[in-house]
This record gives sequence, C-alpha cells and structure tokens, in this order.
Amino acid sequence: MARTQQQRREDTIARLLDASIETIIEVGYARASAKVIAQRAEVSDGALFRYFPTMGDLMAATAQEAGRRQLEAAAKQIADIPADKPAIEGVLAIIRDLTANSTNTVIYELMVAARTDEKLRDTLRKVMAAYIAKIYEAARAVPSADEIAAFGEENFAALVSVLINTFDGAAMFRHVLEAPEIEERRIPVLMALLNAARP
Repeated sequence: MARTQQQRREDTIARLLDASIETIIEVGYARASAKVIAQRAEVSDGALFRYFPTMGDLMAATAQEAGRRQLEAAAKQIADIPADKPAIEGVLAIIRDLTANSTNTVIYELMVAARTDEKLRDTLRKVMAAYIAKIYEAARAVPSADEIAAFGEENFAALVSVLINTFDGAAMFRHVLEAPEIEERRIPVLMALLNAARP
C-alpha cells in the first residue's frame, strides 16, 4: 500500500530529528551542520529546510524530541519501580541514569550553546519551559509523591530541580572527571538529606 503524503512527511521529519540527535551525540552541536544532518537523514539540504525553515527551528524540534524521549523513558522506568522499594530512591536512580545517557547529552549541548547564541537561546526558551513543566508534572505522578509533597507545595519545584540538577552536574563532569566513589554515595547521601529535611 502506498504511503500518503502525510506519512511521507512524518517519516522525513522523524529521520531528520533522529539524524540531528545522532549527529549532536557523535560530533557535538558546534559541528552539527545542516549538510551533515541532511546527509545522515538521507535527504537533501533543501528538504531539511522545507520542514525546518531555519537551523533554530530544527534545534528547537531536536530539543523537544530529546526531551520527549527522556520523559517517555522515565515514565516507563517509574512504572517498573517495585512496590517494596522506596519510590524516591527508585526515582533518584532513574534520574541518575537518564541524565547520564546520550539523549540527554543533546539537551546539554544545546543549553551550553544557547549561553552565547542569542538566537538559539530565544528559540529554545519555549521548548525548554514546556519540558521542565512536564518534568514537574511527571514528578507529581510518581508513586508516593506524597513523600515529596511533605516538603510543601512552595518547595516542590525547587526540590525537584535540586535533585535533577545534582545529577545533571555529575553527568556534565563525568566526561573529564570520573569519581566512582562519589557516584556510589550520591543516592544514599541524597536520601539521608531528604530524610533529615523532611518536616
């Protein structure tokens, strides 16, 4: 059966986003040119710009897709946390693993580049605000989220952010500074801090 024009369009966009993510993982944002991405997706440069009028549009869609993949992976893993294991400890292990994966590296690359690239920064603001909102929404849906809620609604976003940023920072340093003894202790220390700070 012949594919519809819409199906071909969706397939091309999916290939371009896959190619963009894979290119940034492999060579970094600075060398992820339209030409390299189009070649990897097996489309012409013109086809790339037919679907994404600017590189900023492509990078926003790339960040959005990387975030979607991360959220989907988190939801699946959270659903698999055994009922006899403390939910927060399980979630911390999931955050640790997801922040260290290659898909999250794409988000890091884009965020670092946006620091000095005003156009990219403006392009990514809305996408990243929506991503962070979905992270908070997912955190509220965690089994026994009442453990987090015990810290108070006014502290909820800050607490989730602190936990995620802890692992984001570790993931950023991991490439140049390996510290397995710290990695091994990170979750137990966070659990001790959370337990001690619980009202």
